[in-house]
Amino acid sequence: MMARLSLFAWLLVIAMAGGAVAWRAIHRLTGGAWGQASQATLERLTWLLPLAALGAVVFLFAAGTVLPWIDTPVEPQRHWYFDRTFLAVRTLACIAIWAAGAWLARRLPALVLILWLLACGTFSTDWIASLAPAWRSSALGLTFACMQLSLALSIAAGFAATKASPDVRADLGALLLAACLGWAYLAGVDYLTAWIADQPYETGWYLPRVRGPFATLAVASALLHLAVPFALLVARQARRRVGVLRAAALSIALGEACHLAWMVLP
Repeated sequence: MMARLSLFAWLLVIAMAGGAVAWRAIHRLTGGAWGQASQATLERLTWLLPLAALGAVVFLFAAGTVLPWIDTPVEPQRHWYFDRTFLAVRTLACIAIWAAGAWLARRLPALVLILWLLACGTFSTDWIASLAPAWRSSALGLTFACMQLSLALSIAAGFAATKASPDVRADLGALLLAACLGWAYLAGVDYLTAWIADQPYETGWYLPRVRGPFATLAVASALLHLAVPFALLVARQARRRVGVLRAAALSIALGEACHLAWMVLP
């Protein structure tokens, strides 16, 4: 369990830093006062990337403690991917892409976003999906990308709420509302398709997460990441208030942490 808790903490750091890179690139493409208000916090979050790289080195050396397929014979047709060395190359390449994105966000924002999304898909497959090698999800990469966006924006909005004008707070609240609805759609559709397909590999992954103590995390993530922020942010006048924006941002951040723990810990 300690290994999984450490993995959870590492993924949380990566999500915050990667999401900050993406939002800086998005602001460069779209503009808006919301980006200026949150710029300082987003830049500070990208400083977590060296810590993420250090964590990558530690986990790559100790990968056998969290990834069940490391140093274990697998099907020959998948051996080229399920390889320790190739895992190291992919992991370090993803972190390098996010680090380069922090530097290039103002120069090549479109390219940064494309590479950022590809890295999200690869990284989440390696360090979330492969915790249960039989399980697979076509929505996992997008879900991890949404996780990064939600975490980084919620932190930035929480810190910017006091100094931002009411109109800027309303814009930040609208972005948070879009993030929580996007997360709900991806998580809900992924579960719905698994329930309809009723495949053994899907059932084996979901059952420990919808029964017993881990089901509490699922309920908490739904409440904190969807129900609470939606109720707080659905009215524009409410989004203009400092307390409401901060409460919604905190709720989304906690909900995303619960969701990540729900995916990683069982």
